[in-house]
Amino acid sequence: MNNRTSFFLLFALLALGPLFSSCMPLRPETDPLMDQKALALANGARSYNQDITASRGKGWAKLETPTKTERYRIAWAAASPGKARITFLLSGNPVETIISTGKDIRFVSHTGKHSPYIRNSENPDMEDYLEVPVKMSEIISILLGHFPLKAFDDAYFSPSDSSLTTLVTRQKDKDGLQHLNVDGHGKISRIQSMDIYGDFLYEILLLEYKIHESHDIPVKLRIKDNTNRMLTLDITDFEPNPPIKDSVFELTDQVK
Repeated sequence: MNNRTSFFLLFALLALGPLFSSCMPLRPETDPLMDQKALALANGARSYNQDITASRGKGWAKLETPTKTERYRIAWAAASPGKARITFLLSGNPVETIISTGKDIRFVSHTGKHSPYIRNSENPDMEDYLEVPVKMSEIISILLGHFPLKAFDDAYFSPSDSSLTTLVTRQKDKDGLQHLNVDGHGKISRIQSMDIYGDFLYEILLLEYKIHESHDIPVKLRIKDNTNRMLTLDITDFEPNPPIKDSVFELTDQVK
């Protein structure tokens, strides 16, 4: 490469550098002391109901898209880390069972709609199955009475909210943000997931809480994406920390 070519290449890189950097969002300048407070609040939200390591319950799941509405009775067992068995029922009859083993996700149709199959991912996006782009880990967190938060190592108060009730959390080496609306008691009313540019992807509204055996559990939640598809979960029965055998999270002959 001659000197003239090198010069023009360097000039092009210098000219295009600001353009590429302008596409990447910058973390806003914030008060380090307030950042410590924000991180403490976010960590408090992350630890909410973490003494619940297993649950069993029942409820309702309502799926809504611009073209259809479906409502199912659901029954589940869940355990951390990453295990769940969720059965969807219509008129008391099982329709579909989803089993998360902590290593993969298994799908079983009780109506013959499809053969049992496995998704080889411990935390897939469930959009193809639940209509909204929520992660399996978020569903399991909800079933355990936890706040469905993504991993983070940084938090700050949203500069656009002078009331200091909106936290922004992020993982420094990963894309995406979450905006958490937190009340004075540390409860979350809304979790918004954003992409790396700050554009809205989906939100989880925590609409109602109820005491179950001394635990204040989010019992009504609505997951809504940027195309107005919604999944509403109504938890009617919740048992914290019941004994659950590992075999519950296996694909047995009874559900094949």
